[in-house]
Amino acid sequence: MRVPGVCPALHSAARGYRRSPTEPKFWDVDYLRALGAVCVMLGATSALAQPAPQQRPGQLPTLPLTQLDDRALAADLDNRAFTLTFAQPVPIKDLLLLLVRGTNLSVVPDPSVGGSFIGELKNVTVRQALGLILRPLGLDYAVDGSFVRVFKREPETRIFDLNYVATGRIGTSSVGGEPGPSVAAVSSSTKTDVFGDLTKGVQTLLTEHATFNVDRKAGLLQVTDFPERLDRVSVYLDAVQDRVHRQVQIDARIIEVEPNDENAAGVDWTVLAAQLIGTQTPAQRAAPRPSLTGLRVTDVAKLMNLLAAQGKVAVVANPRLLTLNNEPSIVRTDAVTFSVTPQIASDAIVTLSLSPIVKAPAVAEADMLARVADGETLVISGFTHDREVRERKTVGVTGGWFGRGTVVTHKRVELIILLTPKIVSGVAAQ
Repeated sequence: MRVPGVCPALHSAARGYRRSPTEPKFWDVDYLRALGAVCVMLGATSALAQPAPQQRPGQLPTLPLTQLDDRALAADLDNRAFTLTFAQPVPIKDLLLLLVRGTNLSVVPDPSVGGSFIGELKNVTVRQALGLILRPLGLDYAVDGSFVRVFKREPETRIFDLNYVATGRIGTSSVGGEPGPSVAAVSSSTKTDVFGDLTKGVQTLLTEHATFNVDRKAGLLQVTDFPERLDRVSVYLDAVQDRVHRQVQIDARIIEVEPNDENAAGVDWTVLAAQLIGTQTPAQRAAPRPSLTGLRVTDVAKLMNLLAAQGKVAVVANPRLLTLNNEPSIVRTDAVTFSVTPQIASDAIVTLSLSPIVKAPAVAEADMLARVADGETLVISGFTHDREVRERKTVGVTGGWFGRGTVVTHKRVELIILLTPKIVSGVAAQ
């Protein structure tokens, strides 16, 4: 039986509807009316309801499929675009049947699945429609062969590794002047607590009903939440690990320069900088480098030769530091104490937080931030002082006789700190 004026989807659906046991010639009028309303809302652009092909006289009926092609199933999920328009709420179970009608897919909703949908979806595939319709209702789906199972979304539990030191770390440096009416004292500190920072970061990515626990001793993070939230936590932890585990080696060189010119205030850095540029080859001058400020050199040997041309150079200390990203390191010598904390960027630029403190003869301190490229040398200067030098020399005495005596002179000396960071791991050198 075919009812005039009713859309093909209605006839297609009606063929599978159970007829009345007492009146087999008639359909359930209310059911036909409901299907008619759905057909009107779908419109002519819907590709879900297709008219059944007309059989020619003598044509055999289509046999049921005994084996499905995986490529056909994938096409049913992703290659068939259609448009859905519902001006009135439609039960989700009825909508799921419409989504797979005319495909090789079967939909199996759990008994607990409920809710309704109202709206319009234009040019979407079956997979896209499932994702857009089910997620806002707290539902999800899984595809197993030709079966699409729809179920309520439930939280999952995952355990993540946290490979970090389980203690907070504080780096400090301080120095004070001689006891007396005026006292100079400088201190700096850096505190790191990776587990505490991770706890705050993970908490912002979870739903209000999620639970999580950080085990510092075991280095584990246990989180219970919906899968998409757990995926966010995984991405966040990977990003943190990539940055925290970056490592840099800092070659520090502390030198003193005694100028040849006794009247010089210190090293003439203007002349030295010009000489450094002049000693570069055209290729080196034209080579692209990060646009940074401050005195930075790429050839420490040339720098040392230019300093030796201006005065007597003495190496006070040459420590080598190996530290992780944003972790403080301390260097203490008789002449200077400094704390250095590196921040390693993904573009191989190292930002150094430095607090040098010169002890004698008068306390002088500085606190600075500087950026250098991987392998460049940062030059920190300006710490000058007068040094008392006692030398045994031949001197004249009364009566024209000559003898050996101690001569005391004051010489101007400049203290220079050279820091060369070299990225060891975590970032490829530029």
